[in-house]
Amino acid sequence: MTGLSSTEVQARIKRGEVNNFEPRSGRTYFEILRHNIFNVFNVMLFTMLLIVLLSGDFWTVLFAGFSVLTNSLIGTVQEINAKRKLNRLANLAPKHVVVLRDGQPQTILNKQVVIDDVILIRPGDRLVVDGEVIESDSLEIDESHLTGESDAVYKEVGDDVSSGSFCIAGTGMMRATRVGAKSTVNRLTTIAKAYKNTLTPTQKKIASIVKLALVFLTVFGPMVFISGWVRAESFLGIIRNTVVFTTSLVPQGLILTTILALTIGALKISRHQTLIQRVNAVESMANVTVLCFDKTGTMTRNHLAVREVIPLDTSYQLDEIEKWLQVYVHNLGHQNTTAAALARHLFNDQQPDDLPIKIREIPFTSARKWGAIVLADGAFALGAPERLLDEHHWGMSLVDDRASQGLRVLTFAKIAEPPPHAQHIARDTIKPMALIVIEDQVRDDIRETLDSFRAQGVRPKVISGDNLATVRAVAHYAGMQTQIAYEGWQLDDMTDAQLRDAVQEADVFARVEPDTKRRIVSALRAQGEYVAMVGDGVNDVPALKEADLAIVMNDGAQISKDVADIVLLNNAMSTLPLAFHEGTEITQTLYGTTKIFLTKNVYNTLLFIFVLFMSLPFPITPIQISWASFGTANIPGGLMALGWLRPARINIFRRDVLDYIITGGFVGAVGMALMYVVTYRYTNYDVDVSRSATTIFFILYSLSIYLFVCGIDVAQPRTYGRYPFATILTIVLTGGAVIAASLFPDVFEFVYPPFEIIVLILAIWLLCVLIVSVGMRNRAMLHQFYTLAEVTERDIRLYQLEEKGQIKKAT
Repeated sequence: MTGLSSTEVQARIKRGEVNNFEPRSGRTYFEILRHNIFNVFNVMLFTMLLIVLLSGDFWTVLFAGFSVLTNSLIGTVQEINAKRKLNRLANLAPKHVVVLRDGQPQTILNKQVVIDDVILIRPGDRLVVDGEVIESDSLEIDESHLTGESDAVYKEVGDDVSSGSFCIAGTGMMRATRVGAKSTVNRLTTIAKAYKNTLTPTQKKIASIVKLALVFLTVFGPMVFISGWVRAESFLGIIRNTVVFTTSLVPQGLILTTILALTIGALKISRHQTLIQRVNAVESMANVTVLCFDKTGTMTRNHLAVREVIPLDTSYQLDEIEKWLQVYVHNLGHQNTTAAALARHLFNDQQPDDLPIKIREIPFTSARKWGAIVLADGAFALGAPERLLDEHHWGMSLVDDRASQGLRVLTFAKIAEPPPHAQHIARDTIKPMALIVIEDQVRDDIRETLDSFRAQGVRPKVISGDNLATVRAVAHYAGMQTQIAYEGWQLDDMTDAQLRDAVQEADVFARVEPDTKRRIVSALRAQGEYVAMVGDGVNDVPALKEADLAIVMNDGAQISKDVADIVLLNNAMSTLPLAFHEGTEITQTLYGTTKIFLTKNVYNTLLFIFVLFMSLPFPITPIQISWASFGTANIPGGLMALGWLRPARINIFRRDVLDYIITGGFVGAVGMALMYVVTYRYTNYDVDVSRSATTIFFILYSLSIYLFVCGIDVAQPRTYGRYPFATILTIVLTGGAVIAASLFPDVFEFVYPPFEIIVLILAIWLLCVLIVSVGMRNRAMLHQFYTLAEVTERDIRLYQLEEKGQIKKAT
């Protein structure tokens, strides 16, 4: 078989019969534009601003539109630039396929496959096009994306295979029949739209806040119109007030800075040879509480070498055993790392040509834990001792001894009656011949790596298919707790409740099959753990899919990389602590910008509600709130997202973020409303002076919020020197606002208030800052508020009884 010739390939490319369909790995450029510029909030604002523009109020349109448009454009440009850089990085780990062309195997990119190409299939390969099997050597295909069942499907010559499936065992060849957009994987809606915006915990909180903002906008937006109508304001004035209310209520700047922070974080993490395939996986790292990983390739280097061959049957000499091992290895359709180690041990420079040829092969899989070849005069199997040795066989003591040294032990046996495909081998047909002892060097940095995870509050757990003694020995060397450990058969017999207890108390799991790995991850997640799974093989795929964060080695099977959120380009888990640290820094940034933007939104919204209920004129104009917000929230928030400003340490969202938003927002709203009412009455209802006073208070209070986020409490002078850059930036922003208002008072709709009003503003501002500072230290009122929502043990017990159906559910 020669495959297509170069001429035939070129002819098919000219006809467009090439697999040039690009699957989505993130947001498209159009989606970036749509989400950042043409979102629902911008459409609403621009519609209202168009009405204002048609009325001739150009300055309002310029200032109100400038802030929104600038935020959107900056976010768009930064995200597009970051996407381009990430795409270039992704090209460092391109997806390849091996085809037969001009009689020679050639490695090409997936998108270069053409109709009628002959594609070689090996374990771990994902099928990139639809096709027909033209050669099968015990080929087993997982078609779970079509059937929902992950059981292997045996494929013979002439069988159809679909793109999206992957090979879990055996080898073969297929002829491409459908490529590009016509292939199954691209025609299926659920696969073609593979990009799914999985939200991290922080993003879920922000999404909830945005939904609440929509509710408030729906409820209170019409009240702005009604209030303006009751006061007989002009239609233009009502629209202007609605613009102010909408821009104040919707945390648009927060949404943009979140996208910006995550994208920049992905670029920072890429410096550590870590490819981010899902951009918000950056923030997911900071939420990880449990890290699960295999022993082979993560704790060890996966550079296997045969240490010794121990005969188990005196009727066979060592030379004869090694001869049959040569036959076994020579006939394997695909050589994994174990087979390659055996080949290096058994053969010199080349394999002999006179070895018997197999009739068929039963490939090794993690579920079976053995593989076999069938010859004309018998069969031979290689696999786990517990599968091929009786538990009372004298060789089991040797297995335990070698495994306790961290070595891997396999059993080589002759099979009298080879089973058909995946059935278990009957014990009475197995004749053990030898134990194969294999060593794998433990990574020098594994102890330091695991210590780094523990220092970040991440609990490591090893989940391996190897012998318990082997795994325990390596885990002990790495500094893990190994007193409590479980084997797969023990976990399989447990109920879900028992499994949840087991996965919490133990850190070492051995002889675990792929589906049991998935159950372990699921049990951890069911208890509120945020689980990251590190893998590299086909057997890790179920657990990778179940985990909150899927991390895969670059040398891993293609199917595992396809489901990964993160790919370790240098195949070293030692880079993960650095990446996790970067993820934590990004989460700190998100928390900091959330405090800045949402506190501003809360006190603005509450102020407008207070004023509406008092039937007073709107306290600030679109121009005033636009330039004040841009200088006191958008600029600091943007600098924080870019990493030029750093927030003070934030640990718990509810305590360190939400508490401040509630406290600072409520106190600021009351202080600003008090200042506005007093100024309005004191100046004989001069709305221009009152609005200017509100703008001054807004600037001072917003800057004090930004300083607090950076660790500087205005009420505590000893904190002023903590962050010189933040202090200097505050002085620059305040000075810029004063100079701009002085030079262009008409443009900024600013009127200087009388001296006594300035004193009043400063007094109320300092009082508010002091109240917030004291309130955040003792939180007495907040604790009373949270007590109302406290869940007691009785509540939990009643809920459990409801779920079990033992008591009637409340309606």
